Amino acid sequence: MRKTITELLLKYDILQIVSMEESFFMHSTLAKDVKLSAELIQLNFVKLSPVPNPVVISYKEGEELYLWFVKQEKRDAKILLPESFLIYKALKEKQEGIFVFKTHPKRIYVLKERKLQAAFVSYETIDDLGIELIKDEYDLDNSAVYDAQMYDRLKQKALQELSVFELLNFIQIDLDKESLKTIFVEKLSYPLISLLVLYMTVTYLQGYFLEKRADALMQEYQKFKNQNSKTKSAIRKHNEEVEKLEDFFQKEFDPVDPFKVVFDLSKVVAPRDKATVTYLTITNGRIKIRIESDDDAIKYLKRFNAIPYLEEIVIENTFKPRNGHKMHTYTMKIKAAHE
Repeated sequence: MRKTITELLLKYDILQIVSMEESFFMHSTLAKDVKLSAELIQLNFVKLSPVPNPVVISYKEGEELYLWFVKQEKRDAKILLPESFLIYKALKEKQEGIFVFKTHPKRIYVLKERKLQAAFVSYETIDDLGIELIKDEYDLDNSAVYDAQMYDRLKQKALQELSVFELLNFIQIDLDKESLKTIFVEKLSYPLISLLVLYMTVTYLQGYFLEKRADALMQEYQKFKNQNSKTKSAIRKHNEEVEKLEDFFQKEFDPVDPFKVVFDLSKVVAPRDKATVTYLTITNGRIKIRIESDDDAIKYLKRFNAIPYLEEIVIENTFKPRNGHKMHTYTMKIKAAHE
């Protein structure tokens, strides 16, 4: 299932793998395990980038923060996945050492205590002396040299094993006025990224829990199939629980159609209204949308109420900034099941 999701994202250019030649990697250790937003990471670490005005991609493991600086023009997709992150995932089981791959250019990875310390490319020959210098710099004893075929195999393996939660970490989406125009008009044929991620998450969780439950029941069945009728009755009880679990997922996690949601939301603000959608988020079935207009907030509240699969629709706030246009913020929820 994870492989299928990744292939679809690559096929529709929603996911883009950023090569090592197009990025600069940096490792940082935080004083303590704190939660950092993408905006806070951009603000604090962008000054360390050798790339002017970069996109900062980050991945956090406890107190370890991995950063990749990428040129703005490389921001073609909604999910930017560094190539070196995939190889790091594949090498983690080796714990530590210097790993040189005979690609062109050569790729060098440095791991220490299962943490990625450095990842860079080299167009020069990497001889024994060069490896010894890297060992001294990072206080390491182990090193290994692999061919380009091994590098490709490791990358493909890590890509196939990529989890939905890791994909969520690398999402790069900025729903300002211009990007809304791109999503709603120019690329309407592509799945809306936020709803697609929601659908992927629900589908993955459904398959994951059902698969785990089925495995557990099969093991119990093999153990108790030759026992007395009391044990067989317990197996039947477990089968009933599985049916209830399947029924629960079918009722509570009915996937929404992203095209229908996009189409219906786009009709709330008509061209004649002289209004603009300035903010939109869709997270776990909840929608938050901000509209800039001279009209009263009730006008658009009525239009939202006309969409049958939306509920809990409220005006969160409305205010008038200095430019004189009113800003209306609405929140609402997508029902668990609808037609």
